[in-house]
Amino acid sequence: MSKRARVPDRGDMSPALIAQRLGLSAADFEAWRPELERRGFPAPDSTTGRYCIEAVDRWRLRRHPKLFPELTGGQQAVHVETVFE
Repeated sequence: MSKRARVPDRGDMSPALIAQRLGLSAADFEAWRPELERRGFPAPDSTTGRYCIEAVDRWRLRRHPKLFPELTGGQQAVHVETVFE
């Protein structure tokens, strides 16, 4: 059995590497891609067809807002006049 290639943590990646990052085969990723995109999965670059791995990772983590609240924008800034009134 061949060893899987390590997926880099930064940069634009091919669909095959994105599939690997998600724990899917390339065929499964392509089959499920429309549903993933419906759920907000990042689109590939319109020129290269490659995916931003950082955007994919952020999308994955945002599915769990209780574990990663810093990614969901749950805290909103308070206007300074509200504080002093």
